[in-house]
Amino acid sequence: MFGRQKKAIVSALHLPEDVVLGEMLLYFTGSRAAVVENYRSIVLFTDTVLKLQGKTTKLTVTGKNFSIEYYDKEQLKLTGQIRSAEFESI
Repeated sequence: MFGRQKKAIVSALHLPEDVVLGEMLLYFTGSRAAVVENYRSIVLFTDTVLKLQGKTTKLTVTGKNFSIEYYDKEQLKLTGQIRSAEFESI
């Protein structure tokens, strides 16, 4: 219940949901690169799978020839051939 109330307040005040609610942001550059913001940790990384833990979700990106171009505690850039991205609520 509190989650819905918090979302309603954020919406009513026109605040950025990603910042207030801790949501991950995912930006694609075609199928060759992706930037993820607001992730908490890298759960798994191989040349075909990237799994990230967020505050309320997990993100799994699949493809091939993956490389992490850069990452810090707020942002990560993945390059390679991206086939899919899937969010899972936790």
